[in-house]
Amino acid sequence: MTAVDQVGTAAELVPSRRSIGSNIAEVSCRVKNWNESVKIAKDHQTDTRSQTEWPSMPKVPETKMKKTQDSEKFYEPKVISFGPYHHDKPHLLAGETIKPLCAQKFVADSNQDIEDLYKKIKSNIEAVRRCYDSSATNKYDDEKVAWMMLLDGCFILQFIRSCTDDMSNINLKDHQISFVELDSFLLENQLPFGVLRNGIQPAAADDRRLPQLPDEPYHLLQLMRSALLGGKDKIPTKIKNPNRQRNRQSFLRIMELKDKGIYLKPSGTNSLTDISFEFHFFRGCLKLSPITIDDSTQTRWLNILAHEMCSEDPDDYAVTYYIRFLDSLIGHPDDVKELRSNRILCKRLGSDEEVAQISSRSPMGCLQIPKVMKVSELVFRSTTKSL
Repeated sequence: MTAVDQVGTAAELVPSRRSIGSNIAEVSCRVKNWNESVKIAKDHQTDTRSQTEWPSMPKVPETKMKKTQDSEKFYEPKVISFGPYHHDKPHLLAGETIKPLCAQKFVADSNQDIEDLYKKIKSNIEAVRRCYDSSATNKYDDEKVAWMMLLDGCFILQFIRSCTDDMSNINLKDHQISFVELDSFLLENQLPFGVLRNGIQPAAADDRRLPQLPDEPYHLLQLMRSALLGGKDKIPTKIKNPNRQRNRQSFLRIMELKDKGIYLKPSGTNSLTDISFEFHFFRGCLKLSPITIDDSTQTRWLNILAHEMCSEDPDDYAVTYYIRFLDSLIGHPDDVKELRSNRILCKRLGSDEEVAQISSRSPMGCLQIPKVMKVSELVFRSTTKSL
């Protein structure tokens, strides 16, 4: 074969520009089709999961917060249990006696049939079981679990109604009512919102006492967390788990800020995220959302912190950041007094000194201050400039 023939043969083996272009187009089309098919499959999987699976109802993680002395009093119900984790505990048995009457009242007032509600829950019993640690549900058969969900769910819905209407419908004393309200927001005392939805949907059309929700939360505790964040379930942050941050950064206390020419002012909303700082020449203004500190505050906050630790989103620690930021500002009773005088803190718990020590005397003191936080860093940088 001559050199010319060899060149001609080689040329035949090399694809033309036209063929290369058609091949690229074909590959691009296949990649596009593949990506579309993957997206459709994921969407279908998400839709299927949303129909057949409910979010998990976790226990409080085994952290230093839970292992501190007397920490159980912040996480265990005092009057009534919801769900399987604390069911049948001796000190809660009295609460079981009032559930049937409340369930009967709720069903009658909402013109529903108790058997229909039971069947709805029973048809989702596997989804209910998957929500909880199996060690807590395996000791009960399906009928017991379904009945537990039905009574607990009806009681909660009737309690919500009664809180905005007439508490005489519930056979509880005043101090017990306060405990039931607190028990309803404990992490280990939650029902899947899907269980409550079975009772809410038929009953809530014309009932403003029951929650009207565009987006379904996991449970009541998450609903309360969302309310504290101004209706936002997730606050974007750049901070990883604050409990893994080893480098602690200190910030100026309230009275130290005042000495540097920074004054306080309540923000325009009750959202914990409504925090801002303005610095003009030699003066600054730190705006904080008004809060109330009472004898339930520690329990509520600790359970929200535990919820954030268990969250499926590993970077969503909005309430944790807020609590540690607030704690970094308060170190002395005078700091509490200054917050009160500026209408930022409403105190219903003992003295200013007790409020100032609320973190160090509770499991919250085991949390580490986040290394990075936009507002606190801004305050810190601005104040140190004037030193």
